[in-house]
Amino acid sequence: MKLLINAVMLTAIVVSGGSAALAESKKASAPGQDRTCLITTKNPGSFNDTDVASAKWLPRKAAEAQASKDPNTMRVFDYDQDPLVINKTYSSAEELCNKHFN
Repeated sequence: MKLLINAVMLTAIVVSGGSAALAESKKASAPGQDRTCLITTKNPGSFNDTDVASAKWLPRKAAEAQASKDPNTMRVFDYDQDPLVINKTYSSAEELCNKHFN
Protein backbone atom coordinates (compact mmCIF):
# COMPACT_ATOMS: atom_id res chain seq x y z
CA MET A 1 0.00 0.00 0.00
CA LYS A 2 2.80 2.39 0.93
CA LEU A 3 4.52 1.58 -2.37
CA LEU A 4 1.35 2.42 -4.30
CA ILE A 5 0.98 5.79 -2.52
CA ASN A 6 4.63 6.65 -3.26
CA ALA A 7 4.16 5.70 -6.93
CA VAL A 8 1.06 7.90 -7.20
CA MET A 9 2.86 10.83 -5.55
CA LEU A 10 5.87 10.45 -7.85
CA THR A 11 3.62 10.35 -10.91
CA ALA A 12 1.82 13.50 -9.74
CA ILE A 13 5.14 15.32 -9.30
CA VAL A 14 6.37 14.32 -12.77
CA VAL A 15 3.07 15.28 -14.43
CA SER A 16 2.85 18.65 -12.64
CA GLY A 17 6.45 19.44 -13.58
CA GLY A 18 5.68 18.74 -17.22
CA SER A 19 2.53 20.84 -17.02
CA ALA A 20 4.46 23.74 -15.51
CA ALA A 21 7.02 23.62 -18.31
CA LEU A 22 4.25 23.49 -20.91
CA ALA A 23 2.41 26.40 -19.29
CA GLU A 24 5.64 28.43 -19.24
CA SER A 25 6.27 27.78 -22.93
CA LYS A 26 2.71 28.84 -23.79
CA LYS A 27 3.18 32.17 -21.99
CA ALA A 28 5.74 33.29 -24.57
CA SER A 29 3.35 32.63 -27.45
CA ALA A 30 0.19 33.78 -25.68
CA PRO A 31 -1.86 36.49 -27.38
CA GLY A 32 -0.59 39.88 -26.35
CA GLN A 33 3.01 38.80 -25.81
CA ASP A 34 4.07 39.63 -29.37
CA ARG A 35 3.61 43.38 -29.59
CA THR A 36 4.13 45.88 -32.38
CA CYS A 37 3.64 49.54 -33.21
CA LEU A 38 0.42 50.72 -34.85
CA ILE A 39 1.05 53.98 -36.71
CA THR A 40 -1.74 56.31 -37.80
CA THR A 41 -0.90 58.95 -40.38
CA LYS A 42 -2.54 62.32 -40.92
CA ASN A 43 -1.77 62.14 -44.66
CA PRO A 44 -3.24 58.97 -46.23
CA GLY A 45 -0.63 56.80 -47.89
CA SER A 46 2.34 58.62 -46.33
CA PHE A 47 4.02 57.12 -43.27
CA ASN A 48 7.01 59.44 -42.96
CA ASP A 49 7.89 60.48 -39.41
CA THR A 50 6.50 63.98 -39.99
CA ASP A 51 3.15 62.55 -41.14
CA VAL A 52 2.54 60.36 -38.09
CA ALA A 53 -0.49 61.46 -36.08
CA SER A 54 -0.25 58.74 -33.41
CA ALA A 55 1.65 55.60 -32.45
CA LYS A 56 0.42 52.84 -30.14
CA TRP A 57 2.33 49.84 -28.79
CA LEU A 58 -0.23 47.03 -29.00
CA PRO A 59 -0.52 43.25 -29.13
CA ARG A 60 0.22 42.29 -32.74
CA LYS A 61 -3.17 40.70 -33.36
CA ALA A 62 -5.03 43.82 -32.22
CA ALA A 63 -2.72 46.17 -34.16
CA GLU A 64 -3.10 44.16 -37.36
CA ALA A 65 -6.88 44.04 -36.97
CA GLN A 66 -7.05 47.82 -36.57
CA ALA A 67 -4.64 48.47 -39.46
CA SER A 68 -6.67 46.23 -41.78
CA LYS A 69 -9.71 48.51 -41.34
CA ASP A 70 -7.98 51.41 -43.11
CA PRO A 71 -4.59 50.51 -44.62
CA ASN A 72 -4.26 54.01 -46.13
CA THR A 73 -4.04 55.65 -42.71
CA MET A 74 -2.92 52.84 -40.37
CA ARG A 75 0.01 50.47 -40.62
CA VAL A 76 1.88 48.06 -38.36
CA PHE A 77 5.63 48.60 -37.99
CA ASP A 78 8.27 46.47 -36.30
CA TYR A 79 11.12 48.69 -35.22
CA ASP A 80 13.54 46.05 -33.85
CA GLN A 81 15.89 46.56 -36.82
CA ASP A 82 15.36 50.31 -37.08
CA PRO A 83 18.62 52.34 -36.98
CA LEU A 84 17.26 54.30 -34.01
CA VAL A 85 17.06 51.04 -32.03
CA ILE A 86 20.21 49.42 -33.43
CA ASN A 87 22.29 52.56 -32.75
CA LYS A 88 20.81 52.83 -29.23
CA THR A 89 18.94 56.13 -29.66
CA TYR A 90 16.04 54.10 -28.22
CA SER A 91 16.57 51.01 -26.10
CA SER A 92 13.79 49.02 -27.79
CA ALA A 93 11.14 49.07 -30.49
CA GLU A 94 8.59 49.73 -27.75
CA GLU A 95 10.42 52.83 -26.54
CA LEU A 96 10.78 54.11 -30.12
CA CYS A 97 7.05 53.60 -30.74
CA ASN A 98 6.03 55.29 -27.50
CA LYS A 99 8.42 58.25 -27.55
CA HIS A 100 9.68 59.05 -31.05
CA PHE A 101 6.42 60.34 -32.52
CA ASN A 102 5.31 62.49 -29.57
